[in-house]
Amino acid sequence: LVRSGLTLLSFSRPVTTFLSQSKPLRKTILATSGLVTLTSILGQGTTTSTTSCTARKMSYTTEIETGYLNAVNAYDLDVELMSQPGFSLEQLMELAGLAVAEAVYQVLPPSSAAESKPRILLICGPGNNGGDGLVAARHLVFFGYECVIMYPKQSKKQHFINLVRQCEDVGVTFVDEFPDANEYDAIVDSIFGFSFKGAPREPFKTALEKMQEAQKNKPEFPIISVDVPSGWNVDEGDVAKTGFVPSVLISLTAPKESARSFPGRHFVGGRFLPPALAEKYGVQMPPYPGVSQVMEITKPKPEGKDSSWEAEYAAYLEEKGAKEKEEQAAVSDKAEKTWKQEYHDYCVEKEARLAEEDARKRAAEKESS
Repeated sequence: LVRSGLTLLSFSRPVTTFLSQSKPLRKTILATSGLVTLTSILGQGTTTSTTSCTARKMSYTTEIETGYLNAVNAYDLDVELMSQPGFSLEQLMELAGLAVAEAVYQVLPPSSAAESKPRILLICGPGNNGGDGLVAARHLVFFGYECVIMYPKQSKKQHFINLVRQCEDVGVTFVDEFPDANEYDAIVDSIFGFSFKGAPREPFKTALEKMQEAQKNKPEFPIISVDVPSGWNVDEGDVAKTGFVPSVLISLTAPKESARSFPGRHFVGGRFLPPALAEKYGVQMPPYPGVSQVMEITKPKPEGKDSSWEAEYAAYLEEKGAKEKEEQAAVSDKAEKTWKQEYHDYCVEKEARLAEEDARKRAAEKESS
């Protein structure tokens, strides 16, 4: 059994069964086929062995709608989080890094029967996205992983210096160059965030190429991007044509516009967004389960149906539903305005009638006196 969010996958050897909760189809995106590593769990949820098998060709359905942020709104929302509610950058980075670590745990849970811990390579950039990766590495060590961080352009800010020291204190190793990907079980891309513009430059350009090479050599190799796949335009996606497409995306606070076209597994993390700010920016947190800081908002579907017409029909239903909502909102708004106008007219008419009655009453009293 492999459990992730609201999705339940049940496998035997060979793979014969796929089970998942049924939800209305919102959006279907075709994902590439490849290999998937399965964890066999027996008895009281104790992991006893791992095996690899060829995965079916999967498509992914957006199961939970959270809304999307463009680059300007993402920046403004961060500013408001640190000004109105008063979050500090350190607080937000700690919460984001914890969410990233939880997403890695769901994608690649450690096996108690394995002879060694899963090895995670984290590629960290010089900005806040890289800081999220540093925090994630520290948490991952306590989750049962061995972490190595490629951090070639280290920030001189004190908080980042502290994060490096905290990682070193728990045994995290730092390197300046991209190591052999074959020595790792997964890579976390924590290079560029939503403020990135232009084309990737060295040494991160080579890092992106190395990650793509790892994907080609081993299609099932998990590459997990933090907030936005590095090198992508936050609003338009891979406009620089890097060709880099991670297998997993962990969006922080809310998905960015470029995530609309993302074809892999998609998580949302950052369980701290105040409702008023969420409403202002047209987004919402997913219904996080229990005490989790992260939630997968996509679910996989097995091959077996014509995904091309499914995707087309899903897009049609989504567009139709959006138009119906807009029409209903317009009708409701018009009805509310009509009701208010009718009540206003009634009040004016009533006041005029009462005033007329008072005038007649006073005239009658004057004549009688």
